[in-house]
Amino acid sequence: MKKIALGILTLLGSALATAAEPPADTTGDSLSADTCYSCHEDQHRAIARSPHWAASDNRSAVNMRECATCHGELEEHVLEAGEAVSQGMNTFTRASTLTPPQQNAVCLDCHRDTSRIHWEGSGHDANDVGCVGCHRVHEQDRMLARDTQAEGCVVCHTDVRAQMHKPYAHPFEDQKVTCSDCHNAHGGPGDADLKTMAVNDTCYDCHADKRGPFLWEHPPASEDCSLCHSAHGSINRDMLVRREPHLCQSCHEPTQAPGTSAGPHARHSRMALSFREPGTADVGPEVPGKGISRFVLGSSCSNCHSHVHGSSHPAGAKFMR
Repeated sequence: MKKIALGILTLLGSALATAAEPPADTTGDSLSADTCYSCHEDQHRAIARSPHWAASDNRSAVNMRECATCHGELEEHVLEAGEAVSQGMNTFTRASTLTPPQQNAVCLDCHRDTSRIHWEGSGHDANDVGCVGCHRVHEQDRMLARDTQAEGCVVCHTDVRAQMHKPYAHPFEDQKVTCSDCHNAHGGPGDADLKTMAVNDTCYDCHADKRGPFLWEHPPASEDCSLCHSAHGSINRDMLVRREPHLCQSCHEPTQAPGTSAGPHARHSRMALSFREPGTADVGPEVPGKGISRFVLGSSCSNCHSHVHGSSHPAGAKFMR
């Protein structure tokens, strides 16, 4: 009987101890995501289909601290039934008390790879653009899909939106080209956060035939494509920044004084801009010569100088072959 009584007391003590124990810890670091699902069902359904919930990635929320991985300490938020959303909790909405750099620091805890080594000092970082300004975690992220990425970028880059819809532009609307093909939104080594050091290196990824090396190089073309082309779109053919022949004449100005023997630059400029009729003097009434050549109009200089990016022909010094 003594042993039976002792066993009953032991069982009773164990039951009382179990009853006195608090429920499973749903606060702080070990807060179970099940607690969050009861109120945030839509948010969980969305993130469960995203890489942030991938069980195969040790950095994902499901393998670390679940919701607290990004949102921090949630004890006060849970105890106050969702009212205390700013006490020790990281929020990423417009009403958040965190600054963009503070919000970004949460994302960069995991997203610190080679594609983001240029983030500090990048255009977006310098302008206090937050990760959540472009990306969505609890809903479909349009920045990750090629067919919707440009729509997200032009929300801020309105000048680019206008250029993309000009008559001559890269095929953005056909989703054959998108912003991340040239730019790294998280910072790049080149100007405008380009993925390469130089503008030309970015262009050569698609326009490899313009790379060269050429026997006869055209200095502006080999230096910077944007000297002649507008990358996002233009009203001029081939996305030129100006219409021919005016673009060519911005460098190839007349070099001969009036009344002297006309050099090639002087003759070409007058041929393009003069209103003289064919058969009249081209460089002045006292100097004989043929009239205006209509070949310089229309497609203009490239009618003859068709290999303007460079030529490897032995007789291609004038980029005509």
